[in-house]
Amino acid sequence: MAMLLRVLSTLLILGVSYRVGRWLFRALFSKSPFQHIPGPSPESWFKGNLGQLFNPKGLPFHQELVERFGGMVKVHGFFGVSDYSPHSVYLGSEMSDQDEQLYVSDPRALHSIVIKEQDAFEETAVFVETNKAIFGPGLVATIGDHHKKQRKIVNPIFSVTQLRQLTPIIYEVADKLSGVLEKESVQRLAQTGESVLDMSEWMSRVALETVGQTILGYSFDPLDSPANNPYTSAVKELIPTIFSLSLVRQFAPFLSRLGPPAFRRKLVDWIPNQAIQKVKGMSDVMHETALEILRRKRKDIVQEIEAESPEASAAKDIISVLLRANNQATASEKLSEAELTGQMTVLIFGAQDTTSSALSRILHLLSTHPEIQSNVRDEVRARLRRQRAEGDLSERLSYDDIMALPWLDAVIKETLRFAVKERTIPYQDVDGDLHPSTVTIPVGTTLFVGIAGSNRLESVWGPDAKEWKPTRWMTDAAPASSAQVRLPGVYSGMMSFLGGGRSCVGYKFAQVEMKILLSVLLTTFEFSSTDEKIVWNLSQIISPSVQKSRMTPEGRVTDEKKGLPLVVRR
Repeated sequence: MAMLLRVLSTLLILGVSYRVGRWLFRALFSKSPFQHIPGPSPESWFKGNLGQLFNPKGLPFHQELVERFGGMVKVHGFFGVSDYSPHSVYLGSEMSDQDEQLYVSDPRALHSIVIKEQDAFEETAVFVETNKAIFGPGLVATIGDHHKKQRKIVNPIFSVTQLRQLTPIIYEVADKLSGVLEKESVQRLAQTGESVLDMSEWMSRVALETVGQTILGYSFDPLDSPANNPYTSAVKELIPTIFSLSLVRQFAPFLSRLGPPAFRRKLVDWIPNQAIQKVKGMSDVMHETALEILRRKRKDIVQEIEAESPEASAAKDIISVLLRANNQATASEKLSEAELTGQMTVLIFGAQDTTSSALSRILHLLSTHPEIQSNVRDEVRARLRRQRAEGDLSERLSYDDIMALPWLDAVIKETLRFAVKERTIPYQDVDGDLHPSTVTIPVGTTLFVGIAGSNRLESVWGPDAKEWKPTRWMTDAAPASSAQVRLPGVYSGMMSFLGGGRSCVGYKFAQVEMKILLSVLLTTFEFSSTDEKIVWNLSQIISPSVQKSRMTPEGRVTDEKKGLPLVVRR
């Protein structure tokens, strides 16, 4: 083992030395292909601008890139290079010679990247190999024809027909949460005199339970007692932990080519880094849970078919639909066991983090805009009254009714546009020098798709683009339709769910899930803000913390604690 570690250390030193030497050579002798594109100076020769891009306090930097430099910005990567070219991973050619990357929010360039020339741009090797190691070979860890094959099987499971069938399940979880929050708020009021609850924690728990029940047919969190499922802890901690390893992840393509999987696993076991070991443990929990659920679902399907049960033709959860579709697929289209567990992990994780972040931000914004909160509440109650007058006493709106509420729809759309995430998706040009928006992009160049930057462009959304303004969606025409320039997003002309062949397959599911949860919460409770200062930090998704300052002998110190305290009243 000692000999192996010495060999690996030598290889690592040689690799770093090569990259440093190449960086120095390019800095002294090479002409930049992006010399006319503006951008910030590198923060350091070692990290370039990566330390600013992937920083929990990096939101102002992301916003500054667009506001100060425009829709296409030159940024600097790790050792002047932020990634390996996908060609080096799959074809064995040399690494990209580019030491500069592009941060893109320009609508025309984005249209080229995600729609018009989408086959020429793929996620980078760092993105793909890291996701493959953590989640398995699911949608976020495949490219090209392999990715298209997976989407062909996965896309139909989020049809409107299937979403209609899932609506009662979402209502069951929402009603349970409502009952739990009522008890919690009464108890907190008796103990402290204030019914203040951490709604970020509750939104994280209910989002996981909702996607667990609807996607997997599995309960992760009883809601009415402390959550003790290891999957719950893994999902909550994974994103912040991965984000803290953003610079380390640059070596993922190199490690992915070191021998067979068992050997690479052993290497990871030996790495003396707490965050890496934590990610390994969380990945194991998610994979083992997915395998257990997959075996259970297959057994249930076989039993239903043998018993000629009516349920055999009507799946109750999304994974059961996926398994049936996969069983009926041709041999060349079938997903392997590893691909199926990869889809399960990606779907449950992707649905949970986005939904919990969006719900937390919506509740916070509504707590500071009580008049808009009242509009949404009144709208839902009015539709429920009409439903009761028609003889339906279920107190649950149908899929069609919940999707047709203008105020609820506007609040969700505006929050997804304005305030949910700054997720930079790294892409590389893999198919020859291209010219999106008249800029020539050499092969191997890394590009970051700036979601928040494009979602706040005044050229698309108007002079009030940087305001949270749900009424922009209340007009007959979509906000972007009045502008000459449109974004290529799959959802309402915004980039929150990306677009083209890499768009989020579950974006319609996310909409109905959030609408049902909010409709139940807002017709039951009133949410108002506290005196606490809430700050929103970047960790792929945007998450809330309470910020407090205190005086120490050394001076003023600022402390932060994760959470979103809101006053919850009946």
